Amino acid sequence: MRFTVAELSESNLRHNVSQIKKFAPNSSIVAMVKANAYGHGIEKYWRILRSEYVEYLGFAFVDEALEVRQMGDDGKMMVLVNAQEDEIEKYIEYNIEPTISSFEILHLFSEKARQANKTVKAHLFIDTGMHRDGIHPVDTLKFTSVAQNLPNLELIGICSHLSTADDDIDFAREQMELFIKTIKKIEETGFKFKYKHLSNSAGLVNIPCKECNLVRPGISLHGIMSSNELAEKMYLKPVLSLKSRVQLVKQVNKGETVGYSKKFIADKDTNVAVVPIGYGDGLFRSLTNRMQCLINGKRYKQIGTICMDECMFDIGNDYVKIGDEVVIIGKQGNDEITVYELSNLAGTIPYEITTLITQRVPRLLV
Repeated sequence: MRFTVAELSESNLRHNVSQIKKFAPNSSIVAMVKANAYGHGIEKYWRILRSEYVEYLGFAFVDEALEVRQMGDDGKMMVLVNAQEDEIEKYIEYNIEPTISSFEILHLFSEKARQANKTVKAHLFIDTGMHRDGIHPVDTLKFTSVAQNLPNLELIGICSHLSTADDDIDFAREQMELFIKTIKKIEETGFKFKYKHLSNSAGLVNIPCKECNLVRPGISLHGIMSSNELAEKMYLKPVLSLKSRVQLVKQVNKGETVGYSKKFIADKDTNVAVVPIGYGDGLFRSLTNRMQCLINGKRYKQIGTICMDECMFDIGNDYVKIGDEVVIIGKQGNDEITVYELSNLAGTIPYEITTLITQRVPRLLV
């Protein structure tokens, strides 16, 4: 096996699910595991989540859901991005519930389900202000009226998405009020929804929806939030550690260069640990000459351009040998490198750091 691996803590994942349940005690869970469980590895995740009695697994695209179906999962699944016409048969054949954001797709689901002699269970997506997915609130009465009269289609849920639950609570509150107002207007006609869902991870903490009975945590499952402060509010534990090992130790003399394009020139004699992880594994090239690693409990600075397959760290005159563990994300000794540290250095968000860890990095459940 490669030196570079992503270790996944099963106990931390279970802990995070239990914390989510504490923040939403009256709601069932849609565990959002899109994008390969935010880069953590869905094949390692789904059985654990089902054993924790999550009601739904949630995805962005139907092919993601289909992949897990083919792994053997037969539980409820939901897809949040509006379906494409040529995907609809997959939803119907494999009993995957869509969220619907257009009248055209609504009609197509009904027609194709009728042809297959099956019934599609679907969720109405309302656009409450993010302007990405959903039906405009003024069109929802017409939408539900049309849906009730279509064959082979059952509208069981209604949902929307909070765009600022982690940084602008006032706007998130406006979205929630519009969501609840729209539901009440629909229900005054006699139409009832089995499921109502709005809250993402940040919404669970900052603006819980009392009228809802489903929540859609994503990044919080993995022990991460948009900020460490939010993660600490929920008492989450990070699931993923990204590790490698020293592949070579090289002597570099003063004035010599390290890596492509001469991005590092040694100002003194030193030694370099070569580690087999690079941007081909998802380690951002923009972290060149900025990030650090942990070896034997001590921090070492990355030097020279991060390559596709390798990167280098200045270890000075310390005793470091081939095979020593290198921590890129995670704990070693009394120190820890977090996704927040790397995302700040890279000028991005924590989600992107884990999601872009590529498939060639083995995921190990520990």
